Amino acid sequence: MPDRMVVRAAIHPGIGIARVGNSPDEFFVGPELPYPTGAPDGGYKDPAGALKRQAARFRIYGYDAAGEIVGELTADDASISWSVHLANKKAAWYNFEVALDIANTLPCTRRNPGFVGEQRQQLVIDPGPRRISGRNRHGRAAIFDTGTFCGQPVYLGELHTDRQGRLLVLGGHGHAASAFPHNPPTTFANNLGWHDDTSDGPVEATVQINGRTIPVDPAWVVVAPPNYAPDIISVQTMYDVLFDTYQDQWFALGQTPSFTRDIAPLLMRFCEQQWVNYGFFVQFGRGGPNEFVRADYLDRLASARPEYAELRRQIFHMFRNPASQVLDIEGWPPMYGDDVSGPATDPRQLLSITATQYGYLKQWAAGTFVADWEQRDRSPAQRIEDVPIAQQPGMLDQAALTFCLGGPFHPGCELTWPMRSITLYRAPFRIRPRSANQPEPDYGEILTTAIVTSAGGPLTASSPGDLTRWMAVPWHTDTASCQAGYTAAYDPFLPTFWPARVPNHVLREHEYQHLIDKNLPTEERLLAFQTRMSWPRSLPPVYLDTIRAMVDHFDQLGVVERRDGPADLPEIPPDVYVEAEIGFTDSPDHEVVQRQQVRIGADQLRRERHGTINNAIQPRSKR
Repeated sequence: MPDRMVVRAAIHPGIGIARVGNSPDEFFVGPELPYPTGAPDGGYKDPAGALKRQAARFRIYGYDAAGEIVGELTADDASISWSVHLANKKAAWYNFEVALDIANTLPCTRRNPGFVGEQRQQLVIDPGPRRISGRNRHGRAAIFDTGTFCGQPVYLGELHTDRQGRLLVLGGHGHAASAFPHNPPTTFANNLGWHDDTSDGPVEATVQINGRTIPVDPAWVVVAPPNYAPDIISVQTMYDVLFDTYQDQWFALGQTPSFTRDIAPLLMRFCEQQWVNYGFFVQFGRGGPNEFVRADYLDRLASARPEYAELRRQIFHMFRNPASQVLDIEGWPPMYGDDVSGPATDPRQLLSITATQYGYLKQWAAGTFVADWEQRDRSPAQRIEDVPIAQQPGMLDQAALTFCLGGPFHPGCELTWPMRSITLYRAPFRIRPRSANQPEPDYGEILTTAIVTSAGGPLTASSPGDLTRWMAVPWHTDTASCQAGYTAAYDPFLPTFWPARVPNHVLREHEYQHLIDKNLPTEERLLAFQTRMSWPRSLPPVYLDTIRAMVDHFDQLGVVERRDGPADLPEIPPDVYVEAEIGFTDSPDHEVVQRQQVRIGADQLRRERHGTINNAIQPRSKR
């Protein structure tokens, strides 16, 4: 720690993300850099096959009187005491119908309307705050296990500290249940009498340096569902959504985009989805017409030279304009939207990138951008400690939200549409807390857009449990419901919902072993690479059975993890992402159906590519 005096401190990340898992003992720390850095030791499941929890780690940074970072404050430098308050209010909130910040939305009625008045407190799981201090601590006093749902205790997680005294927040074990017998789940978001063990709430700290207490800017933690494709970053992230929300409030408008920082990541994320959705694989995957990650293609896209202006312009026009009031069915990204329904008739039924992202692309298409691709960092840091100290807080804020989805919000995976409301924040990445002296009012039997956006509405301040209450209850039913290609006559693989967290189609370990087997014919190895299987193939095909099975067996689904590609096949990328650690035994009959479906797609792909110039924008088809 430098000698400059610390006059204040702040907790980072401002919004941390933990994830549930049913491993009783093993966990790993969530992303602290905004790009993949590899799987934890031993993978994402423990030796018994249970899914590990993702812990949210929080650090404290000290600032001097000039507002500059002095350094990270740890147990070596200060006396630190942490306080966290987790709660789950889903069952006591309102039904999810559609995002209430978009036009023509339906009002929302209460969940569990049979509970009235004071009875509704039985639906709130609130164990109160927990405190912890010191190095390598955890124990009975730091466990969130005194909250109840309809009188039954519910474990929401616990607190640990690491060897430097940093805070680790662990969430629940992925448990969900009904308080009533013979009450199976029946829908994706609003199941009567049900609860889960996700949660959220404030993270605070008391810090003393040489006996002097300094003010500490608090943070917030969210306990979310599992991430079944941990290295895959979605086309639109929660960080993108918040960055857009803060424009003209805390961030300056009209900045010239950097190709390396603002354009390349967006385009390359389309290619990342090839490992979790077959439709993306055909269009943006290895050898596809828009394989943006291919070096020679990227070099052209990164150049401001006039001969590439038309290429940039064509790519830009493939994206939906988020301000358009006209439905663009075939625009990018090929994903469902906040107001999804079929057939699509409204622009909100398909996802658009943020206005900020769209503006950057427009400037890029016009040649107004910083062509800095050659100056990019080719060896980025693999640990947050290796990042310059002044950049660490911002990097932590960005990393936590980069691995969260920024849509579609129907309602979503980790968080949903209230996150794009500026009134929710008191500063960038800082949730505005609700004062204990001003408890939240009762909004009545029906929640409307007018109430939500009013001066005293639920988006003006937050208490423990207020961010996750907008999500599905339980999360398992939503995860099992939101897949891809609902209108098979149009496309059996696209649009899609959340493949970066809930995969649709994956490269199995079985096909991967064929791919790397040098004793097999090349054609057979390439066919194995082109074969994708349905990720939820082991769940029952009947919907009510599917969502029930997800509750009981969420841990047995596979996790998409990085593997080395075969070095002797230039057609295959060096990094291959494979479905691993699956707990189910595949049903042979079901597997054959899935294999036939996807192999037909692979055969069609080969026919389409024959005689086609790769890496060229193709006109939109009129189907």
